[in-house]
Amino acid sequence: TSLGSFSLSAAFLEALVAGFSEELEAKKGKMDSDPHVWMAMTLNEAEYARLMIDKSLFEESGAKAHHKRVLEIVDKVKSAESKMKGMFGSVNVGSDFSWWDYGQLALYSKNGLLLTEDSEDARLARGFFGIEETNRTASANSLGTCEVDGASVASSCRVSSGKVTGSALANVCTKELQADGAVLVNVCATKIKAAKGAVAYNIVDNSEDGLSLGENEVRVGVFTCSKENPYFEMSSNVADIDGGKVFKEKVCGNKYSFQEVYDLNHGVDVTQCGEAAKASFATRSAAL
Repeated sequence: TSLGSFSLSAAFLEALVAGFSEELEAKKGKMDSDPHVWMAMTLNEAEYARLMIDKSLFEESGAKAHHKRVLEIVDKVKSAESKMKGMFGSVNVGSDFSWWDYGQLALYSKNGLLLTEDSEDARLARGFFGIEETNRTASANSLGTCEVDGASVASSCRVSSGKVTGSALANVCTKELQADGAVLVNVCATKIKAAKGAVAYNIVDNSEDGLSLGENEVRVGVFTCSKENPYFEMSSNVADIDGGKVFKEKVCGNKYSFQEVYDLNHGVDVTQCGEAAKASFATRSAAL
């Protein structure tokens, strides 16, 4: 069971940080909110242990120990928050609200391009991200002679020339950019050509030819803490590939399956990986 969207009080968040401080400080391991928090809060010990064993997440003793640990965190919050009306509950958000989900590739593309649209939902999204309605490229951009249409949004970009239509850009650095209906985030290359529906994320390309993405093509850069394999790229296609169905398969000529990339990320220091990506981007962009 997945709870889906949720919000936390500051008191409960602080209690969770304190309760799992050992794992947070070590930056090792991985827990999911549903099995490791919500289920432990809402099931009794025996039911929780049985379910965790079925999911192969814990052995019986480990499940019971984790259940006790979560309940101790909850008890501390309850004792500290005397005016609290409840610990866990649902809130009816109604039907008239905006929902921008980036958890799936198709939705990442859809809601990235939502920023370029002319609708109430799009205006709300632009407002949320601080994008000016009258100048959607006003946020710290150096666009040179690049032609950018009124629908496109751009933030923290440095581009010398090219043409952009109906695209969403963030932290893009290149000498020449051609983008039509694309989403580009953290991309650095000599030249970038992105066809309609293309998505590029976290890419540092050192070639002279640059980056070229076909229609609905996806390219993602993965930075690691490994000296032997510090960076590699993964490819997919927004329209033709369902990552969930081919999670364990190698597609688009990728060196790894999505499952293997997931496994490689277990226990990785994400802060260190982020610093590596930032440093690589800075070095490449300085050369352009």
